[in-house]
Amino acid sequence: MSQKHVKQAARGQRQIYEENRQTLIAYTLASFTSLTVVGILNYFVLNAARGDWIGLIVSTICQLSSLGLMFSMMKNARNEKNQIVDAGLDLNDPQAFGEYCKDVVILSVLVQILSLFSAYFYLLLLILPMFGFYKLWTKLLGPWFFAPAPEIDENTDGKKKRDKRREKTVYLRR
Repeated sequence: MSQKHVKQAARGQRQIYEENRQTLIAYTLASFTSLTVVGILNYFVLNAARGDWIGLIVSTICQLSSLGLMFSMMKNARNEKNQIVDAGLDLNDPQAFGEYCKDVVILSVLVQILSLFSAYFYLLLLILPMFGFYKLWTKLLGPWFFAPAPEIDENTDGKKKRDKRREKTVYLRR
């Protein structure tokens, strides 16, 4: 059976704004909840070592930078009647940069919770720069390095100009 392609309905700026706001509330709540729980447990129950605190600080920096980026992408513009004219970038678009920011928050929260069992789980944060390099290579650097060389035409502009000069000098000598 053939499936009919259903066109996705266009979403208004107000709906995008509301969905962005709900997304940011959910991810901020998850981030600060995990940070609070892990921080309290590390301090009072587990007597964490220096490496645990360094890992917690690094994962917190990852979370806060991603949340800050998401907040900056959500900046909206309103008109004189206080209606939303531009909702900013859609954080729930699967092909947008907001998805990567949400992935960073999710990974950091999981690493913080798993670090309660072993500090070695903080090494999972190394996935972030490796994934960033992979995306940079596949989207920007790789195609640029391995692009086919442009075909060199024998009659380039410089050669045409030289030929014209030679013709002029030949006619002037006669």
